[in-house]
Amino acid sequence: MLFNMMDVTRSKELERLLKIKDKMTSLGRVTAGIAHEIRNPLSGINIYLNTLEKIYDKTDSPEKVNTIIGQLKSASNKIESVIKRVMDFSKPSEPRLVLSKINHPVKEAISLSSVTFQKSDIKIEKTLSGNLSTCYIDQHFIEQVILNLMTNAAEAMKNMDGNKKIVIKTYMEDNRIFINVADSGPGVPSSLKDRIFDPFFTTKNDSSGIGLSICHRIITDHGGSLGVFDSKWGGAEFKIELPLERRKKQR
Repeated sequence: MLFNMMDVTRSKELERLLKIKDKMTSLGRVTAGIAHEIRNPLSGINIYLNTLEKIYDKTDSPEKVNTIIGQLKSASNKIESVIKRVMDFSKPSEPRLVLSKINHPVKEAISLSSVTFQKSDIKIEKTLSGNLSTCYIDQHFIEQVILNLMTNAAEAMKNMDGNKKIVIKTYMEDNRIFINVADSGPGVPSSLKDRIFDPFFTTKNDSSGIGLSICHRIITDHGGSLGVFDSKWGGAEFKIELPLERRKKQR
């Protein structure tokens, strides 16, 4: 008889340290994102206050005072919005899962965005299967996810010329329901596909980078999964997978 023994204590410790490092890296990105989001409006508040102080004793410029007060309120509201988004992400609302048809919230999202996208010369194509089984979903949250994915696709194609389109598809395979949202935009680089669902990670200057994180959390709370792939037009394709049976949340 031959016994082969190996001490895995060291490898387990290294694995634990790597997990801690990954968590700290994610925490660092979240912290940096929050700091960046708050710093800009806060700097604006300080500038407005300094300007307001200089003209405080002047009685001949009430319009300018009112303008500055409005800008202060706007900057303050931006900070409040950032804090709300952080709170929403850390303690999201529980989805109310009800046995429903998945095509209903998908159609609602398409209807809400179709007029806006037409003005941007973006064509929406849909292939919604009529033979889908019902599944347990929160229709409002699913609609929010589809709207967010479509809006992201539209923003990615904003400065493009030529054929711009978003294709939404629903279908069922192996007792699972799928929703695909694909576009003909620039796509997502392979090096970023593992990071785009991280909180506050973004490649856009005017984005908080929390939208896709919330989408990912919503789908996870439904017991499903959300992934990003390359579309056949060279753009991005987000694939949502949902179970037919109600499952416990996967954290």
